[in-house]
Amino acid sequence: MLTVYEPTAVVTTATWLVNGVPTDPTTVTLKFRTGKDNPTTVWVFGGAGSIVHVGPGVFSATIPTTPGDGTHEWIGTGAAAAADVGPPFKVSSLPL
Repeated sequence: MLTVYEPTAVVTTATWLVNGVPTDPTTVTLKFRTGKDNPTTVWVFGGAGSIVHVGPGVFSATIPTTPGDGTHEWIGTGAAAAADVGPPFKVSSLPL
């Protein structure tokens, strides 16, 4: 299902579990693109971007948006290595 957002920001959250236990990856990366003509942006927790450590194994980010289709992918390495491509989303050019 495609979710449509107003042209402000999209909040995304990722959770890593190892054997059912919330576990922080060694490195957390978020790749995203909003708007068809924009390049992919890469944020790394503790470096570039606005990734927040919510709790053990849980990270969140607020992605700035431009109108059009959007995609995002969370990547964890090391202690909790896994990747997840989130569902696509659309940002409206007008408030909903």
